[in-house]
Amino acid sequence: MQLDVAMRSALSLAKKGLGSCYPNPSVGCIILDKYNNLIGLGSTSIKGRPHAEEAALNSLKGSPRGGTAIITLEPCAHINNNLSCSQLIINSGIKHVVIPMLDPDERTNGKGVELLKRSGIKVSIGSYETEAFDVNYGFYCRTKYKRPLVSLKMATSLDGKIATKSGESKWITGELARLHGHSLRANHDAILVGINTIIKDNSLLNCRIKGLEKFSPVRIVVDSNLRIPITSNVLKNINKYPTIIWVKNNINSKKKNKLIKMGVTIVELNQINNKLILLDGLKDLANKGFNRVLVEGGSNISASLLDNNLIDKLFLYRNGMIIGDDGLSSIGKYKIKNLSFARRFQLLKTRALDGDVLEEWNKIN
Repeated sequence: MQLDVAMRSALSLAKKGLGSCYPNPSVGCIILDKYNNLIGLGSTSIKGRPHAEEAALNSLKGSPRGGTAIITLEPCAHINNNLSCSQLIINSGIKHVVIPMLDPDERTNGKGVELLKRSGIKVSIGSYETEAFDVNYGFYCRTKYKRPLVSLKMATSLDGKIATKSGESKWITGELARLHGHSLRANHDAILVGINTIIKDNSLLNCRIKGLEKFSPVRIVVDSNLRIPITSNVLKNINKYPTIIWVKNNINSKKKNKLIKMGVTIVELNQINNKLILLDGLKDLANKGFNRVLVEGGSNISASLLDNNLIDKLFLYRNGMIIGDDGLSSIGKYKIKNLSFARRFQLLKTRALDGDVLEEWNKIN
């Protein structure tokens, strides 16, 4: 197997763990013997253990001695109750390690490479760095910015509307686009919406793709004054699909105690100008180990996050219909006086989904 093919395969393995292996990064590992034959592969397991390297070494169908490990992130160098992945590789007899990038976690950052090199292992760095970074963009955000990656999903008309003047929004995009949107829920650790979305749509906010239900994200509702109806779907099946509600600090509400008894996690946040400080909520999620958060609405929450430069990725599903100026815009008002203050994103990829188009964008820092 060529190293180029092996790295692409490792990246595919890494992608499948998104949304299920937090708080750890999602990593893929391919092991070749000294003749470049594939003898082992693995990815980070659910809840983060075992790591991809250990999983790949446990899957071996041949000897790795003198072989090559192709890994989508620097092998860890920190030791808890187990040997580090760097040490496992050293012990295996592998003589060449190929990685796209260093681990941003300060416990490893460069230390894994140093351990490998000190043991006489050749280390090649830089192949497919952009692709590998995008897979673990969330882990990077949590380690560097102390908050998760925030992805904004929007399903809009061609002119950027998410509903008509009367509020009708089902369905702007087609069935395939909606199905793909559910796959985003599966590969994010949490999903965030505003209370108006809950009151209007009463969504379960789970993944309804057959076979992926167990990968449904933790549900987060931004609800300053606890207006959420007790009968809301998002408050059902809490043991299966946990729910967190962000409320204003020192809220005095009988409903709060009732919700806590139901199993809801209430997180109190400070306010500025009667608006919750969403960054504080995101930092709380990072402290809980969340790497990736998907925002699905509404327009005011999206505007607030954009205003504070807290949107890292955009997933834009566009249909060819035109709704017009009196429709509801996908983004609410946020304060920019001229274009130099506008948030800018770079197009990564475009994909046709029957009659819709999916565009994926990354923030330009």
